[in-house]
Amino acid sequence: MASNIVMIIGSGIAGCYLGKLLGRQEIWEKNKTIVEKPCSSLLSKTGLGALDIYYDNCVLNEIRGARFFSDKKEFSVEKKNTQAFVLDRLKLQKELAKEAEDEGCRIKYGKAWNGQKDEFIIGADGALSAVAKSMGVRHSYILAYQVKAQLKRKINPDFVQLYFGNFAPGFFGWLIPFDERNVEIGLGVSRGNPKMNFDSFSKRFQIKKTKAIQSALIPIFDPGQKTVSGNKVLVGDSAGQVKATTGGGIIFGCKCAEILAEAIDRRDLAYYEKEWRKSYGRDLKMHLKLRRFLDKIDYNELFLKIGENRVDELIEEYGDMDHPGGLVKRLLVKPGLWPYLPKFLFV
Repeated sequence: MASNIVMIIGSGIAGCYLGKLLGRQEIWEKNKTIVEKPCSSLLSKTGLGALDIYYDNCVLNEIRGARFFSDKKEFSVEKKNTQAFVLDRLKLQKELAKEAEDEGCRIKYGKAWNGQKDEFIIGADGALSAVAKSMGVRHSYILAYQVKAQLKRKINPDFVQLYFGNFAPGFFGWLIPFDERNVEIGLGVSRGNPKMNFDSFSKRFQIKKTKAIQSALIPIFDPGQKTVSGNKVLVGDSAGQVKATTGGGIIFGCKCAEILAEAIDRRDLAYYEKEWRKSYGRDLKMHLKLRRFLDKIDYNELFLKIGENRVDELIEEYGDMDHPGGLVKRLLVKPGLWPYLPKFLFV
């Protein structure tokens, strides 16, 4: 447990998780209270289980599978057991903040970072990180827009629904169920106006009542961006440690925070830069490669090939929300998918 030498900027999940691991540090939060990040909290069961986080009272729903839709085709994957949890993100943030404080951290609300100094400055301040900006780090973004809503008709709450098409250039649309009627509906775009695209996309759902409207920036992972500069270091969304396929960053952000805690104990930030890339860089690069591949293909054609080659069965058996490499290797040996090889290998 490090002595009080660290200034953690940002009281989000990655920042508070790091504070919990280190203990007795200052966490600066520019807002006057904990503010929910406008982003879905669908986390893999295995990934969440690997973290030192108490989340039982944050679970809103358990997910067994997913339904995928293009303009003309669709397919489903499912398993008998729970594969992912839908969490109350604000409750999870508050739980982690409490755990950090229990370990001796002091969260200073209404405190913005403007270049103040300490032995270590940790940028855990999100997609528009002030610490990252001071290091010359710039991210590209997915623009996301979503609503929490109540539907007129019941749906199966065991499945998330994912939609691909021109309405979401560079990303996709989603429906994440909290229960049979209450859901989160959203989409992301790499260009254009997400609100206008969402208005068109959401017409396919029978929405009875909209409860909350949210928008967010999702940083795109860039393996060439530094995460350490002098005594400054980035973790989580600030570092772009986000899956380019889905925009999820909680699991990788927290796993990288574990490595950062060890690096701080060692007084060696170079250790962090080396070890997080060694441990998780390959997975994040694979997510980026898959995203670039998906941006090039025709989804109707791809979904047809998925059905013809029984790819849905491979996804059910080998699919992993966080670590896609094993599934990709099995897909690449399918002769029916070989026409896609050039688009995948040379992105």
